[in-house]
Amino acid sequence: MSVGVGILLLVVGAILAFAVRADLHWLNVTAIGAILMLAGVVELVITLVVWNRRRHQTAVTQREVYRGGEPTVVTERRSVNDADAAERGPGGSIRAPGPERRA
Repeated sequence: MSVGVGILLLVVGAILAFAVRADLHWLNVTAIGAILMLAGVVELVITLVVWNRRRHQTAVTQREVYRGGEPTVVTERRSVNDADAAERGPGGSIRAPGPERRA
């Protein structure tokens, strides 16, 4: 779900809780409105938490470097956020750095 669904639940719940004055003996419209508003708040919080997790990613690159005839494994960890959009590939995936070329 998304922010729009959370806002929609909040609006419908507020309308039912504060604007509708129906007298149904088997249904408490005010309680239903309060439940929908609570569900809207929970939906907004969940959406914001999920969006925040997606913003921070860690890219791990491992490569072998040969120095003096013996291979050494080099591990590089980088924390990437949305500000590093230039390093992202199609679909938002993080591209690993390619081999360096010397001129």
